Amino acid sequence: MELLVGAAAVESILEGLRRSYGLSDGRALAQQAGVSVAEVRRWRRSGRLPLAHLVERFPDAPWHQFVGENVLGLLVPRTLLPGWRPTPGLPDESAPIPSLRTSSALTDEERRRLLEWMLWAREFDMAMIRLYRQGQVPGGVFAQIGNEAVAVGTAYAVRPTDALFPMHRDIGAHFVRGQDIRALVATHLGREGSLTRGTDGTVHYADPDRRLYGNISHLGAMLPVAVGYALAAQLKGEDVVVLTYIGDGGAQTGEFHEAVNFAAVWRLPVVIVIENNQYAYSTPNRLEYACTFLADRAIGYGCFGEVVDGTDVELVYDSCCRAVERARRGEGPSLLETITFRMRGHSEHDDASYVPEPIRRFWTARDPIERYLTFVHERGILTVEQTSELRACIRQQLKEIIEEVLQRPYPSPEEAFRNVFL
Repeated sequence: MELLVGAAAVESILEGLRRSYGLSDGRALAQQAGVSVAEVRRWRRSGRLPLAHLVERFPDAPWHQFVGENVLGLLVPRTLLPGWRPTPGLPDESAPIPSLRTSSALTDEERRRLLEWMLWAREFDMAMIRLYRQGQVPGGVFAQIGNEAVAVGTAYAVRPTDALFPMHRDIGAHFVRGQDIRALVATHLGREGSLTRGTDGTVHYADPDRRLYGNISHLGAMLPVAVGYALAAQLKGEDVVVLTYIGDGGAQTGEFHEAVNFAAVWRLPVVIVIENNQYAYSTPNRLEYACTFLADRAIGYGCFGEVVDGTDVELVYDSCCRAVERARRGEGPSLLETITFRMRGHSEHDDASYVPEPIRRFWTARDPIERYLTFVHERGILTVEQTSELRACIRQQLKEIIEEVLQRPYPSPEEAFRNVFL
């Protein structure tokens, strides 16, 4: 059986075989392969290779290097930004920035909502950063700047009755779910009305009415909880899909493996979004894992995997919709890896000086909000004046909300003892 891998891959594999076996030319390669020179030419023209035959004839070749990426690319679809390279590799800054994908499932009114949620997420982060620097935020600020398309695009792909387990860089998902903005501000500022009663300054809260369950600080540990939720829903016969998230760093934990493996074995309705934002705190991709893409692990788990450009909100939405529908049909979990970039440090106390400037410039030029603004302007969905007015309105609303919340008292000290088990 011949496998279609493409002409470029055929050329690369044949050249790799020739070099690894010390063969002088194409004729010697054909002889070692036990075929004619004309047959080798046919492989090159067709982009097909009889891999089983070649493995038998070249048993000592490093096949995992020659065909790994080519075969995995067929089994785990990839839609990537041109020029990207896993960190700490430097991207090609001159690479073209492609047009955004257009989802046939979205109306222009829905596109306006997607943009508004992304703008709310960005402006919320910028406001919290300013307040943190003023000493008004008692905890940390974990900005999601650069990740807005992922948080919003995925959260919009599920039903309100589905369960959502967002991480600390998914504030956009909270907006999609309709979370009260005053409550979110009060939570970050530790004031009365906080979703965590002032005991925590980020989004470690649960809102069962909205099917919204905040992250666990030890991020890998939230996946077994999400998978357990999916198991319970399955046992009760509920039509529920669970959407949960993990970062590139959290995907290296034992809990990640256990949760995905369990979900795959039981064909649970779970979509796991791997937000690959290039750094686990200060550790780059190449020091975290040896594979090129984390979603390639889906093959080993026996589930579906896909890799997408995480700065393209409609591409993310469509990919997540497909994963959700597979889960709803009983086909088990999916690993959806979104390639994006954390534009700030791990938290605002981290200056991210370990990030090379070419990497920062590459991703700044591919800002998900700026790309989507260009898209809605070019399609005539909104004018430049309308989006500027929308942004100004969001900023003014946030300003008024923050001023009101800052007038609130801190929760009573007794709140610290509630729900504490000794």
